[in-house]
Amino acid sequence: MLALRYILLIVLILGINCVSSAPATAEARRARRQIDLTLSAEHDDKDAETELALEAIAGLWSSADSRTKIDGSARVVHRSNGLETGNTSYQARVHLRHEYKTNA
Repeated sequence: MLALRYILLIVLILGINCVSSAPATAEARRARRQIDLTLSAEHDDKDAETELALEAIAGLWSSADSRTKIDGSARVVHRSNGLETGNTSYQARVHLRHEYKTNA
């Protein structure tokens, strides 16, 4: 499961970058980051197919007023059949969200 190793490496790199990008001053606020990992396995006896999936979702950045946010996710799915070697699919997304509302 080489694909699962790659996604865990990406999550680890994101975590290290989040920690190392914080300013070193005493007055700097520490940004809290959360990384959600989901591992799932599913087997279908009828088709003799097994699916393993690993997904990581993280809040990468947020503005000071929290009106602008960048989230990222990565997903790896490996499907294997009893007669075949299987296939692996990769997916990565970056989501930018900004609230345009003004307090009147």
